[in-house]
Amino acid sequence: MSILNPGDKVRLKANPARVGILGNETDGPAHRQRVLVSFLDGSEDFVLPSTLEKVENKPLRPYECIERGRFSGEDDLRAAITFHRLSGKLANLIYSLNTTNTQFLAYQFKPVLQFLDSPCNGILIADEVGLGKTIEAGLIWTELRARLDAKRLLVVCPAMLREKWRDELANRFGVLAEMVDAGDLLKKLQAVRERPQDGFAVIASMQGLRPPRGFNSPDQVSQRSAAKLARFLEDAEVDEPLLDMVVVDEAHYLRNKGTQTNLLGRLLRPVASSLVMLSATPIQLRSSDLFNLLNLIDEDAFPYEESFRYSLEANAPIVRLRDRILAGPITRTDFVEGLDEALEARFFEDNEQITYLRGHAPSNKRLADPKGRAELADQLDRINPLSKVVTRTLKRDVHEGRVVRAPYAIRATMSGSESDFYEQVTEAIRGYCVARAVSTGFMLTIPQRQMSSCMAAACRAWQKKHAALEQDELEETLYDLQGDLLEEKAPQPDEMGSLLSALVDIAREVGDYETLRHNDSKYAELLKNLRIYWADNPGKKVVLFAFYRQTLAYLAERLREDGYASVLVQGGMDKQQALARFQEPQGPSILLSSEVASEGVDLQFSSLVINYDLPWNPMRIEQRIGRIDRIGQEAERIMIWNFMYADTIDERVYDRLLDRLNIFTCALGSMEGILGEQIRELTQDLLTHKLTPEEETQRINQASLAIENTNRQQEELEAQATQLIAHSDFIQNKVRAAKELGRYIRGEDLLSYARDFLIVHYPGSRFVPSDRDPMEYDLELSVQARVEFAEFVDLYRLQGRSQLLSQRPKPLLFENRQGNPSSAFERVTQDHPLIRFVTDRLRQAGKSPAKFPVSAIDLAAFEVQGFEPGIYVFGIYRWTVSGTRDIERLEYVVRPFQNDCFVDGELAEHLVNTAALCGSQWLSVANELDTEAAAAYFDACRDQLDERFDEFQSAQGREDRDRLKMMKKALQSHLDKQVERLITTIQSHRSSGEERRMRMIPAAEGKLKKLRNRFQERIAELELKSGGSSDKNFVTGGVIRLL
Repeated sequence: MSILNPGDKVRLKANPARVGILGNETDGPAHRQRVLVSFLDGSEDFVLPSTLEKVENKPLRPYECIERGRFSGEDDLRAAITFHRLSGKLANLIYSLNTTNTQFLAYQFKPVLQFLDSPCNGILIADEVGLGKTIEAGLIWTELRARLDAKRLLVVCPAMLREKWRDELANRFGVLAEMVDAGDLLKKLQAVRERPQDGFAVIASMQGLRPPRGFNSPDQVSQRSAAKLARFLEDAEVDEPLLDMVVVDEAHYLRNKGTQTNLLGRLLRPVASSLVMLSATPIQLRSSDLFNLLNLIDEDAFPYEESFRYSLEANAPIVRLRDRILAGPITRTDFVEGLDEALEARFFEDNEQITYLRGHAPSNKRLADPKGRAELADQLDRINPLSKVVTRTLKRDVHEGRVVRAPYAIRATMSGSESDFYEQVTEAIRGYCVARAVSTGFMLTIPQRQMSSCMAAACRAWQKKHAALEQDELEETLYDLQGDLLEEKAPQPDEMGSLLSALVDIAREVGDYETLRHNDSKYAELLKNLRIYWADNPGKKVVLFAFYRQTLAYLAERLREDGYASVLVQGGMDKQQALARFQEPQGPSILLSSEVASEGVDLQFSSLVINYDLPWNPMRIEQRIGRIDRIGQEAERIMIWNFMYADTIDERVYDRLLDRLNIFTCALGSMEGILGEQIRELTQDLLTHKLTPEEETQRINQASLAIENTNRQQEELEAQATQLIAHSDFIQNKVRAAKELGRYIRGEDLLSYARDFLIVHYPGSRFVPSDRDPMEYDLELSVQARVEFAEFVDLYRLQGRSQLLSQRPKPLLFENRQGNPSSAFERVTQDHPLIRFVTDRLRQAGKSPAKFPVSAIDLAAFEVQGFEPGIYVFGIYRWTVSGTRDIERLEYVVRPFQNDCFVDGELAEHLVNTAALCGSQWLSVANELDTEAAAAYFDACRDQLDERFDEFQSAQGREDRDRLKMMKKALQSHLDKQVERLITTIQSHRSSGEERRMRMIPAAEGKLKKLRNRFQERIAELELKSGGSSDKNFVTGGVIRLL
């Protein structure tokens, strides 16, 4: 036994994790003197020298520690696991799980896992309306922030959705995003070239960023911000990506190749590392729309229209085999036949993974074992990563007991004054258009829809010269009528201006606001029905939609006069504040919302929605109903009141089209891409031509039949596509398993991680608990810690992400859940600067924060399912395989004491993670355990992990080589296209003979050279990575006693 001297570094034999410095002071009688130890956690104690041992500098060997009965406790176990998890690279951890301010819904992580597997760094999320595509995109961003330290996010969406995105990102993901125009975005991107460490999250409208036609014409250089941005993006395409992720919402706006909106997508793609596109449009494999979107995500992986379908159809035998394996035992012969069917496709002719599985087919015993089948299913699922580039979830797939929708038509019979006003305005506008030879289509749509919404409100607005619609209302109205043609045929401002002037004159001539107000048949029906509803359902909240602001203002006024307070929500106002007021039990009972403000609002606490005016486009209807028919709606039945004037086009469209097609009872909203065109043609025909009521009915019937046929065909095509993209149950089960296994990082983990490190390495740092929350602390950093933390924040440009260095820092709440900043505390999540600082320092030191390599833990048996009480020996290793993708994972192995069988991988992980979280140190382990036998079992665990690692390494190598072939093929294709385009440009300049264009040739040639160099570098990088390297490192081990 070595002699201890003051100043020696010592530790308790019974708890080796407690390390301290031996002092001079002693206490107690002369024959039993205790010595003072100043422990590194800041405490001091007098202890018997016989309970101490000197800390030697030689490395602690886990086998030897177990053999000698030297163990630490649950803190070291948790610290070791947390350190490796916070590296942000573990393939078997979901970093976005339980870390955002969202309800846990397994299906919302399906896009996250598919995105991580996609070789294109891109995904099209085509979920039905109401399933939370915004949340899914936010989860992917959260995952990228944790895994790759992603810093720069751009969201591109229709103008009316910008506020929704800003609010969602802040409230659910703690991302403070700024709304920008083309000029602002250009400045930010230019700054990135100078300062690559800069981070930002910005939201811009498609309309604002869309490049004008001829933006790069050498004849006339446009100075508009959108043109300057487009030229910058075009020039930057061969540089390193400037954006970490671009999200395109309502991506179906980009589906037509010749449009400027599609061009915007093509300009943004090369400057973005990742692209996430969101659309409720259904998947139709033979559709050119789908191809155009996939071609934007990765034009090299999907070079021609049939490429995605071909990839999926080639994959179909693999998917069928995977599903058969998961459904139950199959024979070895069945397995081989399934692979042979897949190998018939040229797509897989040189695929190493299938060839290997074919030559090493599993035994019937493995195919009968649930664990073996799960592993095989996972291998099969990884064979064709291109199939992961589209994900689609239907409502019927994710929640049983769908809410019943009960629609009611409420028909208001026009009063004489209303009927006269409606007819006279319609005739006057038709006459106006004919006299000026202007197309009446879009001209007539606007006033017609305003009158159908509310006659009195429209008259008042026109008479007060408020006829002009807000920009977002105008764009939405015109899009419903003209769709993608809008870019080419948009009404000119002078046309719109003259129409609005004419409306003012017409309304003054034929309208009398007070008379229309007094005889408002529609409002009378609304008031009567609301009174009956509230008498039967006191306190129930009601949501009313109308398209036009003037209608909403009028209704708020009338309801107030009749004794009913309302909350108004429309574009350009603080929605969150208004909705909070509405949600309060004592708040107003009715919400009046515009179409544009309804986007992204969750109102599932209400079970009555009123369509005060009637959109003809099913997508609009579905978006309105979808505000209350969402995940979380508690009512079994929701009501939909549809208001219309009797004996008008609206009534005929409702009866003959919308009601007949069950638009209000079925979620047909996702058919927008297919139905939109037919609805637009119908709208133009009904509003442009002077048809009799009979002719109108006939035309509506025609449209209804055509839509029914389209719908039937679409359902068949959707069924085919869904079958091929069917990863749903498989992936949802993986997500649920991750949650149950604790494959995420908790606030408690972050607190232990930061506290243990700072107290040991920066003496003088203190964590002072607060009275409000057990996870809230005031942190006092030592002088040295403050200096080094400040340097770290400056180096990584993290200013503004923490107030720890301010004069009066807020308390820290260790809660790994993103959300809106609070004035009362500073939330510490996995990407907080303090946590990143600790990880950085530990990484530089090249070691885990655990003070001791093995732990002994006591755990109550009720804490973990599937285990008998007893003693279990465990080991954890970190596996790393580098290649075209770097894969890292923590691998667990557990062996029951005095038993030859190892515990299944996921069960082993569950046991160890639960022990780290809920266990306590087994202090008497040295006296109660046969430590020599335990050490032998531990060594057997290591042997088992070595065997598994060899299999893992070989499988990853095969997958990596298959990916490499795919990526090189795609890169070569990309280079060929780009070179051809640049050579054509150079030849065009040369043949023009113009001096100005000749001067542009050197720049184009420089770009060509840069492109070829970049390609060679990328191929060299891939070649360097191919074959890759692999490594396994011990993380921690020990024993667990289940009591």
